[in-house]
Amino acid sequence: MLINKKEEYMKCIIFGFLLIVLISPVNAQQATTIDPGVTPDSFLWGLDKAFDQITLLLTTGDVDKAKKGLEIAEERLAEIREMIKENKLEEVEKAQEAHGKTLLKVKEKVKEVEDDDSLRKIEKVIEIEKELEKHDDDVEQTFGELKVKIEIKGEITQEQKDLIDSILNSLKGQVGEVEIEIKNKKNKIKIEIEQETGKSDEEVEIEIGDIEEEKGIKKQEKALEAIEDAEKELNKLLEGDEEENMTISQELIDNFNSLFDQAKEQFAQNNYVEARRLAKQAEELLDDEKEENEIGIKIEEGKAEVDVRIGDSKWEFELETTDLDNIINEIATRTGLSSEEVNAIMNVEIEEEDEEEQEAENDQSEDKNNEDDESEDDEE
Repeated sequence: MLINKKEEYMKCIIFGFLLIVLISPVNAQQATTIDPGVTPDSFLWGLDKAFDQITLLLTTGDVDKAKKGLEIAEERLAEIREMIKENKLEEVEKAQEAHGKTLLKVKEKVKEVEDDDSLRKIEKVIEIEKELEKHDDDVEQTFGELKVKIEIKGEITQEQKDLIDSILNSLKGQVGEVEIEIKNKKNKIKIEIEQETGKSDEEVEIEIGDIEEEKGIKKQEKALEAIEDAEKELNKLLEGDEEENMTISQELIDNFNSLFDQAKEQFAQNNYVEARRLAKQAEELLDDEKEENEIGIKIEEGKAEVDVRIGDSKWEFELETTDLDNIINEIATRTGLSSEEVNAIMNVEIEEEDEEEQEAENDQSEDKNNEDDESEDDEE
């Protein structure tokens, strides 16, 4: 009898603790810079995962469960980022496996989304899709940051680099599986809406597009950006080929064109997720032709055009400043590099016209100073 009372007492304590965990602000949707907290190299990590699964179990509603699953996936992603930085690859694999299992549960929740009203049902799926899009962005950012660190520092073996590449690509694949499930679910609901309302396929597509726009889904923009980036990279590679007397194989160009044409075809059919994937795949084909890590900074007309190439990762942006310290800090912030690493490989180009204008301004300033001096002498 005494034992039973103790067991009940312990259950109450555990339940109370779980309630605190559930209502704690720590469990709110977190930003990309989420603290990994307990990582897979800690003996407490198993307990941390167990609490995550309990909170997921106690969350009600298919949409909220899916969102909670994506929140947990964010935590696993932060752990992967941290373990790769510390070169603890076994722990990286553990976190990556846990990330995949969590997304499988999100995928199941997408399948289970139901509502008596088909339009409300598709709104629920789009809510999940919006959260998945955020997570996908974070995966892409993590992928880019870590690849840059690997390329710059060169502190790991080729075997380790290949393993990390495999893990990062697997993360993309795990997200891709949920994206496919969402697409399938939306297609099924779209047919239901057509049958319920008698609207045409085109009318329903427009209605769904309006909901996506309202929720902030940017699939079309991202797909178009990926297609434009791929085309830009090919043109740059071909220009470099002409300038440096290099030879790019026809096979590479043919393979690129095949994927690129498929991407444009999928885009025309409004299959934006697939269009983006194919465009990125086409761009990745060109990566083997890039050998140098470089940061190009072009200063012109009071602005700085920045072009960063680290392995197969790239950033292009414009800054409204010519202050080199500010430019370096911004590059470091966007890429995850240190200021020292940026300094080591950057190449600054200042347009001659700007230099001439600056010299003219300096000359005018000197003439004015001389005139002022002469005026003061005359007054004396």
